[in-house]
Amino acid sequence: MSYTALDSIQWGGTPKIGVSFGYDSRRSGGDMQYRIYVTVAPLTGASYFGYPIYLSVYVDGGVTSGYTMKAASPNRWSEAINYDSGWVTVTDPGGYVPLTIRLYSGSGSTRDDSYSYVLPVERVEDIGDFSLTAGSAAMGQPLTLTVTRPGYGYSCAFSYTFAGVTGTPEEAAIQAVSSSADRAVYQWTVPTGLMTRIPNATSGSGTMTARVYSGGTYIGSVSAAFTLYVPDSVRPEAAVTATVVNDNAVLQGWGLCVHGMSRVQYSISATMKGGASLQSSQFRFAGETKDGASGTVGPVSGSGVQTPQATVTDSRGRSISVSGTAIRVYEYSPPVITSSMAVRCNELGEARDDGKFFKLKCAATCSPLAGQNEVTVRVQYRPMGGGVWSGGIPIENGAEVITGGNMDESCAYEIELSAEDTVGTVRTVRYTSATKQVTVHLRSGGT
Repeated sequence: MSYTALDSIQWGGTPKIGVSFGYDSRRSGGDMQYRIYVTVAPLTGASYFGYPIYLSVYVDGGVTSGYTMKAASPNRWSEAINYDSGWVTVTDPGGYVPLTIRLYSGSGSTRDDSYSYVLPVERVEDIGDFSLTAGSAAMGQPLTLTVTRPGYGYSCAFSYTFAGVTGTPEEAAIQAVSSSADRAVYQWTVPTGLMTRIPNATSGSGTMTARVYSGGTYIGSVSAAFTLYVPDSVRPEAAVTATVVNDNAVLQGWGLCVHGMSRVQYSISATMKGGASLQSSQFRFAGETKDGASGTVGPVSGSGVQTPQATVTDSRGRSISVSGTAIRVYEYSPPVITSSMAVRCNELGEARDDGKFFKLKCAATCSPLAGQNEVTVRVQYRPMGGGVWSGGIPIENGAEVITGGNMDESCAYEIELSAEDTVGTVRTVRYTSATKQVTVHLRSGGT
């Protein structure tokens, strides 16, 4: 057996008998418990005949036993004789516990000796001798817990409160990192599920509690605050789609996005992470911004290749920006009449105020729109004063042409040249053709 050696003596006269003392001790709450061991060594030489060996043990002044170590015979023994007092409880011990061991023989023997000792008293364990510190960590990462203590032989059971929830770390989540007489260091792998407790914040505070045990005896608990962070990687996921919308049937058929005419319809899909909710969605295209998960922007400004972009923000204020498929925006402007002319003439094209023909020219250009847009030049005319237009007559773009032949020599005419592109936009210019014969009408009463 294993115990603490206390003393080793040679007892009596002749023959001297070897005797050793030892003890065990333990704390039991506010009490101390001791176990006294006495061993009488073998006697194989001279004989100790006719006398017994008695033993009395006094722990803290109380006789715990009167025990016969050896009867009157035999007078020699080849094996050690052992005594075990069993656990003796001393209630509320002071600074020390006295021990007295008395060895004596029976009537007729002068052997009667007492041996006094002081047994140690283990200090009363106090939770004030312990402390706990806890730092900060990102969820899913280890949080360090440090317990200071007065010595070995203690264990801890951990629990926590965080954002209104109370839990006990799983056994596999708590790992002992190091241990010494005065401290023990643990690491707690923080469960990522705790981020759902703070859907509107990127960090939160909690309290870790360590229940301290000495063996199986509960001593008390110590607590410490800690801070947990939602990892920066926990952000929304998003995607954006954008479709060109044209009210103009020609552009719709071509499938082009045209500056100033087309619109873009969008839709944003978003997935929130870590318990967060959607706070806002924003769409951007060609310099225009619009809030909301879906909608339409336009008419589109700018030109060239434009990329639809969306930004999604969660309830923690964290955002992610994504891009959609790029869209080419074609520059567009109405047709331009670069040069024009309208002159009254004869059939040879010679200018005549009373001619029955018009010599015309109209040159125009239009936005190409991927080579699909073209311009058509027309002319129409009517008598001055609001007559009926002749109807648009196509003429060759940029070429001098002679048209008419039935003009009234006595009538002035209004001439309109127009340029219309395939998209349907028209640009016009008007001329007035006079005549030699003019009738002046005076208002009644005029001079």
